Amino acid sequence: MSRSRSLNKELDSIGLSAYLALLLIGWLMIQAATHSFSDEQSFDIFNALTSRESLWYGISIICFGACFLIDWKFWNSFSFIIYSFSLFLLFSVLIFGREVNGAKSWFVFSGFSFQPSEFAKFATTLALASYLSLSNTNILKSKNALVIAGLILGPVFFILLQPDAGSALVFGSFIIVAYRAGVNGFYYLVGLFFLLSVILSLMFGVKYVILANLLLGITLFSLYQKERLFFLLFSILISLFSLVFLINGYYTYTLIGVIIVFLGLFVYSGIRVNWNNAVLIGSICMLGIFFSFASNWAYDNVLKPHHQDRINVWLKPEKCDPRGSLYNVNQSKTAIGSGGLYGKGFLNGEMTKLNYVPEQSTDFIVSTLGEEQGFVGILGVLILFSILLIRIIVMAERSNNKFTLYFGYGLFSILFIQSFINVGMAMGVMPVIGIPLPFISKGGSALIIMSIMMGVLLKMDMDRRRI
Repeated sequence: MSRSRSLNKELDSIGLSAYLALLLIGWLMIQAATHSFSDEQSFDIFNALTSRESLWYGISIICFGACFLIDWKFWNSFSFIIYSFSLFLLFSVLIFGREVNGAKSWFVFSGFSFQPSEFAKFATTLALASYLSLSNTNILKSKNALVIAGLILGPVFFILLQPDAGSALVFGSFIIVAYRAGVNGFYYLVGLFFLLSVILSLMFGVKYVILANLLLGITLFSLYQKERLFFLLFSILISLFSLVFLINGYYTYTLIGVIIVFLGLFVYSGIRVNWNNAVLIGSICMLGIFFSFASNWAYDNVLKPHHQDRINVWLKPEKCDPRGSLYNVNQSKTAIGSGGLYGKGFLNGEMTKLNYVPEQSTDFIVSTLGEEQGFVGILGVLILFSILLIRIIVMAERSNNKFTLYFGYGLFSILFIQSFINVGMAMGVMPVIGIPLPFISKGGSALIIMSIMMGVLLKMDMDRRRI
């Protein structure tokens, strides 16, 4: 009895409950998305429990429970061996794997499939946590930063050869781990600025992004002046005049004028204040312009038509064929909208039963949730994910060792990015790149790996007093 009380006291019951609730919701939504029922048929609980999807959920729970039998030091001690094995699997799948939907990403054995890229997420999280927890690791040192970049880019290289851009993109989530390890947030703001330059240039064209970058540079130069208020008012006037000239079609004259002001403030800032700051601001703005040109050139000359379609579906849907590349997203949004506030009820979604939404059990599982459970159902799932993510951060931060800390942030990063992108895909606000919703979308490999990662973190959190 005392052992039971001790276990309940140490186990994070909130995180466990959120995880189990998401599993249950995922199982129900997959049953709804993978079975079509006529009016005369009722839900057969026996067939549902003995289905292949239910088998994966059962294996996931067993793997989750097995993690509590393994000492946390095992994962730290063997992290690099596990990581090396994941690279071997990623290499092997390129030779022996089966191609599915244009990507050679799966091993298939007797009707069961396994995706090595999912295992690689777990292995990379372990390797990063282990390396960052070493006493002599300092992420601000170039040598250590290169090793960390190599650990992340190693799996990405093999996954891109499959090719599976969606799974490769998830590895970018580890920048959150790097931030927790001490990388300056300024670099993330600069990276966000470059990303916005790329997105806006694809949406509106390079020439407008050039002007926006230069005007931003003028504003930043103004902030560094001793007469800050005067120069800020000056930059606002320049922006207003530029807008008026653009509306009247005088783009060239506007650009010339803004360039002159930009260069003038650059020289003035360097002489009167600090050349280092002036060069930094100027370089960032010029790089933003470069990325704008480069992204448009790559879009026109490097990307294949189907890749261009994916970008257009996201950024320029008016240019897409509603019966072609835009069909999936339109059907998903229609299904979600038809659910209204409370939904049509479990197994009562017409679009779900008639399979109107392609890939609705994987990439677009949110459309099933929205149609049958409505806005309230989607909001409930988002709240559960939020609770789980918060508890993961709590478990990571209250740990007594860095390995648990960074492993927790690695799990948080993967769950946050995948859930954010998947829900955004279903609603048309993110590109369709084939990223599943953790614990909800159909997929045995992802479900098992995510369950193992949750089990490992909960086990480490339970042992934190004895570490």
